[in-house]
Amino acid sequence: MSIFDKTAFLIICISLLVTTVLLLIRIFQIKKRHYKLFKFLHNYLNSIISARYGNLNAKIEEGEDILTKQLSKNTNALFESITDRDKMIQEYIEKEKERQNLKQDFISGFAHDLKVPIIAQDNTYDLLLNENFGKLTDKQKTAIQNLKISNNDLKELVLNLLDVQKYENDALCLNKESVELNQLINEIIEQDKSIFTIQNKNIIFNSNNSEVFYNLDKFLFKRVLNNLISNSITHSKDSKNIEINLTQNKDNIKISVKDEGKGIDETDINNIFEKYYTASKKYTNTSTGLGLYISNKIITSHKGKITAKNNESKGATFTITLPL
Repeated sequence: MSIFDKTAFLIICISLLVTTVLLLIRIFQIKKRHYKLFKFLHNYLNSIISARYGNLNAKIEEGEDILTKQLSKNTNALFESITDRDKMIQEYIEKEKERQNLKQDFISGFAHDLKVPIIAQDNTYDLLLNENFGKLTDKQKTAIQNLKISNNDLKELVLNLLDVQKYENDALCLNKESVELNQLINEIIEQDKSIFTIQNKNIIFNSNNSEVFYNLDKFLFKRVLNNLISNSITHSKDSKNIEINLTQNKDNIKISVKDEGKGIDETDINNIFEKYYTASKKYTNTSTGLGLYISNKIITSHKGKITAKNNESKGATFTITLPL
């Protein structure tokens, strides 16, 4: 091989070596960039997952090129914005809780202060009707009976306000005992006989069993039945009959109160047991919209349910279902 050939061969080898080295350097640089991008995306994904589960304090490491730097900067700014908004919401919630607590304390104290004179007034009406202070004429008795009805409505309103506080503070306790429901309903009818007479209402009670026992809070359950009966009386002014039905089967016990009044608007029937629901004022004997709300809470606490529906002819029926 001549010197020229050797020189040419050496030049070719050097060129190939340089090209190979440059190519390896380029490949290494590309791999390095790809590795950095992969590492950035991996850390970015971990931060996003962490933020998804509530950790907004983790910062995304800044990238090395313009695009990843901008992405990390904007994402960190978004996390900070969400954190600031969350703090504002929490502060608002705390202030709202404080405001609600003050409101509830005022209502509770006010209701307690009203309860004592209302009960005293009710007892005075009973003494007058029993003629403890002297003989009364029929007109005087009727007037006092009407006052007693109004006072009972006021007493029911105050008791509802107190019960709302108990339910919202989870403080309402059930004093359960075995109660014979036929006897309980007859007691209520007997106690309210004077009201039925004044309102010219005929109460019809039907039962498919002579003895129906259930473990319940007698005082609270009487309040539910009294509320349903009172509502039926108030909203069936043009009809006379109010029907109470007690049925028992192998699965449950049902008590229904049926009237022949104006019924319930279908748009309201699904919301009638909600607290302070506006339309419910049409179907409660007080103006607060609490009677049916409290009744529903009492029945729910007994693991039962209370429903309302319109009758095929006219009026509405409220049904209490208690599981066996």
